Amino acid sequence: MPVIGSTTVTTFSFLTFILLVLTVWVGISRFTRGLEGNWPLVYYLLMVAHLKAFEGGLNPYWVYVGVVSALFLRFEFMGGVPLKVVRVLELAALAYVAWRSLALVLMW
Repeated sequence: MPVIGSTTVTTFSFLTFILLVLTVWVGISRFTRGLEGNWPLVYYLLMVAHLKAFEGGLNPYWVYVGVVSALFLRFEFMGGVPLKVVRVLELAALAYVAWRSLALVLMW
C-alpha cells in the first residue's frame, strides 16, 4: 500500500478524501450557484453510499440532516427565515462531514 507522509492510502481513505473534496465543492457551490441544481443531490447520494459502505465512519444523523435539507432546498417551496434555517442546517451537516472526513483521512 502506498504511504503518503504517515498516512497509508487505502480504498477507504481514498474514497473518504474524494468525499471531502466533493463536500467542499458543494459547500462553495451553495454560495455561488442557485439552489435548483441537481448536482448536490448526486453528491448526497454518493455520501449515503459512503455511509452504507463504510459503517462507523460518519454519523448517520448528520448525513440524513444534510440529505433532508438538500431536498428542501432543491424543491424550494419556502422563503425568508425557514429557508435560512434550512441552509444553516445543511451547512452544519456539510461542515461535520468535512471535519470528520479530514479526521478519517489523517487518522486523528
